[in-house]
Amino acid sequence: MIDKDTYKLTVDGLVEKPLSLSYADLQAFPQISKLADLPCVEGWSFTAKWTGPTLTSIMDEAGVKPEAKILIFHTADDANPGYSSLTISYIRENNIIIALKDNDVTLPPERGFPFQVVAESKFGYKWSKWITRIEVSDNENFRGYWESDGYNNNGDAGGPHISRTHPEVRVLITCEDCQFFSRPNPNY
Repeated sequence: MIDKDTYKLTVDGLVEKPLSLSYADLQAFPQISKLADLPCVEGWSFTAKWTGPTLTSIMDEAGVKPEAKILIFHTADDANPGYSSLTISYIRENNIIIALKDNDVTLPPERGFPFQVVAESKFGYKWSKWITRIEVSDNENFRGYWESDGYNNNGDAGGPHISRTHPEVRVLITCEDCQFFSRPNPNY
């Protein structure tokens, strides 16, 4: 569990000014709200009002270098040691936010406190939670935790979520709160 009083978000990599942001610092950024649908690969979805700062405002404060292509989200999740990524062009074009609130309530620990990336039009595995570090990178071949296990790196909702070209494609078995577990899929 992440402690609100001691939490620090590190923003580093291809930036002019590495950042170490407290929870209060994240709250101090201008906050916007969006109604967005979080779609799961299982076919269910969750629509909510998400509120928080834009990733663009954080990137602008850090001074992202021109050669940067993606943001890699490192998490503190022990069950799903994690990291995922989104392209900077997608983030800027869609004004992607990090949600500190879900339906006007501070994001609880089980939903990803201190924030969850609101990766609009992407499957839930791109909606990183429990983030402790944002690494700015030029590695366009980077694959996150689920993507390294066979999930499509693009993650577009409505598109394929399994990459059939991956050498170890896996199928996910999930419980109702979408905590993921994997097992080999003999059909691929």
